[in-house]
Amino acid sequence: MGGAYPLREGTMDASYYSIIERGEDGHFWGWVPDLPGISADGLTEKEVAGRLLRRVRECLRDLIVTGEAIPRPRRPEELPARDSGRELRRLLLIIS
Repeated sequence: MGGAYPLREGTMDASYYSIIERGEDGHFWGWVPDLPGISADGLTEKEVAGRLLRRVRECLRDLIVTGEAIPRPRRPEELPARDSGRELRRLLLIIS
């Protein structure tokens, strides 16, 4: 599913999945596979999700302002489910 993701003019309505995992030290780390460079860490999953949401909004706003293509989000079954045997959590970020 490549290509640009159409957004309605004047809006930022989009949804992207983030992947969140808990490290061995208890901290959480998350990233958005469809938006390279968007990642966050924190002490709680909620903290990471909030940071990711803000960074995704900023990223999409910047892409819109510069006229660049908005990456198309992957379907859930296309996302990683495990990493080195550890289960990864998927969290849908709804941007509006």
